[in-house]
Amino acid sequence: MRTFAWTRAPEPHAVRRRRLLRQHPEIRRLNGFDRRTALVAVLVAITQLALAAGIAHLRERGSALGSYWLIVPFSYAVGATLTHWLSMAIHETSHQAAARTRWGNTLVGLIANVPLFVPVAVTFCRYHLDHHRKLGSIREDTDIPLRWEVRHIGSSTWRKAVWLFLHPLVYFARGLTFAKPFNLGEWLNVAMMVGVNAAIYQALGPAALAYLFLSFYFAHGLHPVAGHFIHEHYTFAPGQETFSYYGPLNLVTFNVGYHNEHHDFMGIPGWRLPELRRMVPEYGELVSHRSWTGVLWRFITDPTMGYASRIVRESASPSTSPSASPSPAPSPSPAAPKEVAHVHAG
Repeated sequence: MRTFAWTRAPEPHAVRRRRLLRQHPEIRRLNGFDRRTALVAVLVAITQLALAAGIAHLRERGSALGSYWLIVPFSYAVGATLTHWLSMAIHETSHQAAARTRWGNTLVGLIANVPLFVPVAVTFCRYHLDHHRKLGSIREDTDIPLRWEVRHIGSSTWRKAVWLFLHPLVYFARGLTFAKPFNLGEWLNVAMMVGVNAAIYQALGPAALAYLFLSFYFAHGLHPVAGHFIHEHYTFAPGQETFSYYGPLNLVTFNVGYHNEHHDFMGIPGWRLPELRRMVPEYGELVSHRSWTGVLWRFITDPTMGYASRIVRESASPSTSPSASPSPAPSPSPAAPKEVAHVHAG
């Protein structure tokens, strides 16, 4: 049976954050927000809605360019990239990195949500920080695969490929295991998206809505921009818990690929993460990726990798760990591999 890798060590990023701040106090000046995120979110949202309107217009005229046979590949090639960009804008707002105030970030997130078909902005912001604070915690990290995924998907190539195609549904199923009753903000987000989708259907017709739905689905499934869901925390090198990606798709994801940097310093906007990497040369010592397509290909085809390829812990709290002291400089293979033990996932 495939296994998770269990560790008694604490969540690594808080330890490294304290050490790097002692070594590089100038990092603090990178904290804050960046208004460019809000500007990009508005422009990309307008572009996506304009494309939906254009598709509806072509279909109304009876043009072959408005056929569903072309809407599907166009949604994959163009719409998914734009939709994912908007999803990453929402990610930025969850860290208060798009505007000065909490309300400002909420507004940017809701604007980014408009073309996404599904009401995700408020719920994502409500739960996402738990992934950072409780990284790897088997019962608390919202990004950890469920044990039945580990048992039934295993390392089978075709099962992993199918599961990645179904990833939007899988992510929803994982979320249900952590879900709390909706708060007022989430209900308002739902009401907003019901109204938005109804208005788009009424004004532009079903083809526009189909384009937006397909764009959302492809953007979070088996698509190059969604490669970051795999690259970030699956163990492509023994003992390393988080990985960064330094490729061109960072340009349309607010540098979410700089993931070690992001987890170490959540208060730094994505726009400034490349500068953080230049400040801290030791990030270059960690194993990293250059291609999200390559990440997906390796994850699917490598028989040694699967949904159990994660480092997990009972609790992310340093107070419950016997290994809470600061670690040495980052290394692809930590100096104390004995802290990681393989046990059955189910």
